[in-house]
Amino acid sequence: MVFLSQMFSADISLPRGNAAIWSSIIVMLASFTYMYFSTELKIIAQQITFQLFISFLAGSMIRLCEFLEECRHIPSRYKNGWKALNASFNLKGYGCGIVMFILFYCMIHESKNDGIDFPSSLAWKINLCCFCYSFLKVFGFLDPTPAEISEICEKNKFNVAHGLAWSYYIGYLKLLLPNLDERIKMYQCTIKNVPECKENWKLYILIPFSCKIPDKLEKVDSRIEFFGNLPEFCIDRAGIKARSYKNSIYAIYDQKDRPHHCILEYATPLQSLFEMSNDATAAFSKEQRLEQAKLFYVTLENILNNSQVCAGYFKLIPYDDDLEEGKMGSHFLSTKILNHLAQERLEYTVPEQTTWNETLNDSQSYEKQLMISKSDGPQPLQNAARPAE
Repeated sequence: MVFLSQMFSADISLPRGNAAIWSSIIVMLASFTYMYFSTELKIIAQQITFQLFISFLAGSMIRLCEFLEECRHIPSRYKNGWKALNASFNLKGYGCGIVMFILFYCMIHESKNDGIDFPSSLAWKINLCCFCYSFLKVFGFLDPTPAEISEICEKNKFNVAHGLAWSYYIGYLKLLLPNLDERIKMYQCTIKNVPECKENWKLYILIPFSCKIPDKLEKVDSRIEFFGNLPEFCIDRAGIKARSYKNSIYAIYDQKDRPHHCILEYATPLQSLFEMSNDATAAFSKEQRLEQAKLFYVTLENILNNSQVCAGYFKLIPYDDDLEEGKMGSHFLSTKILNHLAQERLEYTVPEQTTWNETLNDSQSYEKQLMISKSDGPQPLQNAARPAE
């Protein structure tokens, strides 16, 4: 389903994996192999212990400086000094530091008795340094501390999209989506001749990466036309009695002027990102806005894909409107929505043995079309074939 949701989407950054760790392991093994064939194993152990101890000591000095800064924030952020110390030093990783200190002491004591000189070749030292820093990377010593992560997020606004996505889910989607079927049935009972396209009865959420969200979809694309509103959903929320929520149905017209209906709206939190980028006090650049918009989509998709109450009731449509409008013209949005509607229709009706090529080639030729007059209002539905309920 993740692949299906991204078939017609813009280029989305994938979550970061463990490539850095695995490449560090490879560098560490290669460096150790070089040292193993260039000198004695005992000298290798001494040099590795020495370099790790020096690196450990240097890193500790840096984090001590961080701790001195965090001490100023103990009353407001940590409440006690132990939490500030743990945030600055990552104390869970300092067990190996004690071991290194003991080994270093033993190494110095033994080297004095044996009179062994450390190798001084440049290539040997470079490989030794690569090994040691790769070793520290693998075991997490070079990872940023919670205090560093907090500082980076505060300065670069990295948490904006994450917070907006969760707020959008908890304060809106989680409330409306589980009741979508019920409100659709109420609408069909109230309004006659409503198009019954079960496979499209989910909430289609537009996610433009420019974060430009107009109030009227008709102004963006003339092939998108308002059809009606679903019954309001009312709930007591945050001290507001009977707070109401509602969704709108739109008719999307294809090149042959045939309407295809769906429940459609923008992801409203993106409007906050757009306003932030236009407010000097927010110090939020357009490049950061684009990055946060993509992060918002990835975060929201992950939240919804793991939500049992929302499963099957949503469809995210991400797109780079600034880029695609130049390539596809003024009707790029209706075209993109129709592609997603076609995808949903074919997933709902096409047998499993149908190939992807056949599915995509047939995406614009539907066996059942909704014949609704554009000017005279809703007319009786002519449906050639409906899937079994």
